[in-house]
This record gives sequence, C-alpha cells and structure tokens, in this order.
Amino acid sequence: MSMNDLEAGKYSKRGVSSSKSEVHDALEGLSRGLYPKAFCQVIPDVLAGERDYCLVMHADGAGTKSSLAYSYWKKTGELSVWEGIAQDAIVMNLDDLLCVGITENILLSSTIGRNKRLVPGEVIKAIIQGGRHFCEKMQALGIPLELTGGETADVGDLVRTVIVDSTVCARIRRDQIIDNARIREGDVVVGLSSYGQTAYEDTYNSGIGSNGLTSARHDVFDKSVARMFPESYDDGIPHEMVYCGTRELTDIEPETGLTYGKLVLSPTRTYAPVIRSILESCRSSVHGMVHCTGGGQTKVLHFVDDLHVIKDNLFPVPPLFRRIQEISGTLWKEMYTVFNMGHRMELYVPAALAPVICSIAAGFDLQAQVIGRVEARAGRRVTVESSYGTFTYDQND
Repeated sequence: MSMNDLEAGKYSKRGVSSSKSEVHDALEGLSRGLYPKAFCQVIPDVLAGERDYCLVMHADGAGTKSSLAYSYWKKTGELSVWEGIAQDAIVMNLDDLLCVGITENILLSSTIGRNKRLVPGEVIKAIIQGGRHFCEKMQALGIPLELTGGETADVGDLVRTVIVDSTVCARIRRDQIIDNARIREGDVVVGLSSYGQTAYEDTYNSGIGSNGLTSARHDVFDKSVARMFPESYDDGIPHEMVYCGTRELTDIEPETGLTYGKLVLSPTRTYAPVIRSILESCRSSVHGMVHCTGGGQTKVLHFVDDLHVIKDNLFPVPPLFRRIQEISGTLWKEMYTVFNMGHRMELYVPAALAPVICSIAAGFDLQAQVIGRVEARAGRRVTVESSYGTFTYDQND
C-alpha cells in the first residue's frame, strides 16, 4: 500500500495528512539545500559568508495539542499544562535540528496566535514562562538555547483557541552535518524510546509527542468535550468523527494511574542531551538520523533511495497508543503512520556502534535498542513487523 492510499483513513477525514503529500507536491522543484537528504534544509552561510559553514532555519509547533490543553485547563484550572505546550513547540524544532547534528549555537523565537476573547493573559504568561524554564533546563544540560523574543498576536478571526509555534536558527560547520544520504545497506537502526521517564524528566511520559493529536483527541475523548468546549474543534468535521471516544478528560488510565488528559498532554520528550553525548563520542560514524514525527514509523521514506528499512524489533507499544487503538478501532497499519508507537528518534549506524549508543542512552535512563536494519532494494520501502501484524509501506518517486 502506498502512502497516498493511507490518506483515506480517519486522519484524512478530519482534515489532516500524516504524509503531507500535498505539501511535498507543492514544494516539488524547489531547492532542498546543500544536502537534499538531510532531515532539515541546510543552506550556505549567507550571514558571515564563510565557505566552511552553513545555516539551518526551521519552524514547527505544538499543533492541535494546544486545543486539548485549552479544554483540560478550562475543565480543571491547571495552568501547568501550558508549560508542556511551550516545551512541545520548542522540542519539535530542537529535535529536528539534532537530526542534522546541531546541539549548540541555537537561536529560538516563539510565535503565539490566540483568540483573546477565550485565552487570557495568564495563559500567555504560562506559555512564555514555560518556554523560558525549558531553555534554562536545557542550558543546564549542556544544550545552549538562546531566546531572542517572538510575537504574540490576537487573531481571533483566524484561530479558535491558541496556536503555539517556534522558529530556530543555527550555524554549524559543513563537515559536522549529519546527512541521511550516507544511510546504506548493512546499517542497523537504533531507536530511542519515546515513553517512560528519563533522568532529565520529572514525570512519566506517555510518548505521544506532538504528532497525531487530532486523531488522539477525537478518538479517545467523548462528546462531553464537544458539548463543553465547541471552540476546541473544527465544526466542519463530520459529526460522527468529533470526540467519538469513550473517555472523559479526567478519567484514569489504569496502567499508568494518570488521567487520559494528562497522558495525551505529555510534553514532547527531547533527546538533545543524549544525542549531544552520542555525537561527542562518535559523530563520524552516524550515517543518519530521523525524527519520527509526521508519518510516524514511515518518516524515513523521505530520506532514502533504493533502500528497504525493516523494523522487526520494535519497543512494546506504550499503554496510551494501545488505548487509542482499542477505543477507536483504528487499523494497526494506520496507527504506525500516525503515531511514533514507542520510539521517536532513529539513528542509522554500523552494527558495531549500536552497543555504544545504547550504553550512552542508558546513562540518561533512556531505553535504546536495535529496532531494525537496512537492506538494498529498488525504490523505497519500510516494513514494520510487530505482534499486531506485518505492514509494508512504499513511496514511489
């Protein structure tokens, strides 16, 4: 089944694309930068004009996760959920930068668009303070993030509640870039777990990240959310697909003991301290890195040619993703394209390097393991072998 065929699923019917095929089509023909297979677009150093350096500028955000934070905050009064949204917006950029080898000299700007009638100043303050707190935490862990300001816009005619985005810019030597064009036959894939609790996290993380939140929100939570907070969703979505789950925001998930609302709002985990240590130890041997965001376990299809990535030793599927599938009945094949399903960062390396990476990750209480391998093949293919089935995904040129 091709990636375009999967767009017929629930995700697409809610107005969202996991593969963003239309976006990729719109960008066809535009320059992909100095390293076309790199995870982020890399351009020449147009600021200082130094031939040995290059620049990366990147933008991303918390997506529709902020809509769930709005509903949870309105129901419970917990302002702390907004600190997590600030982290989401930063990490979705930071961890993309990691994939091209950047762990320092990072400038950060934030953009918040709100419906002022519904989102008061105390929420904006909580988001801004949350971003500052996260940056301070990263600096203490050796990841210098410099806040450069940003923009808060009152755009109630455009935004139903609030949207939180960030932009990052960094400068790096060209010979330090991680270029996925180096991924080759014989490499193994080391996955870094997206769930649990690392040494630099304060609480359990469900692993949800900031992708698939439109499906997670509507598939888990029931119509009570729609009745209480009609501003939290697009009223153009078919009624039967709006908050069609069975759980309330504050219901308890039995395996973790946390509310479903808090589980889905788990802040996106950053791998920055771990990747920094890995690159300090063995940068030259890392052939590629992929942040499994939009597209989930098929994300790597955008960055390889004539290779078959076989993922046959995945982490156990975390409780939240099992609950989402159980409640929604979503096909497992679609689950692996919408969610990360247990690991959100992949490193493509020679087999001999895998134990070193796993050992470094263990020092941060982060689970890591070889989750697959790379074989030669005409075209591009990902195969996921799991206890829920074997699924094949192709992407044609």
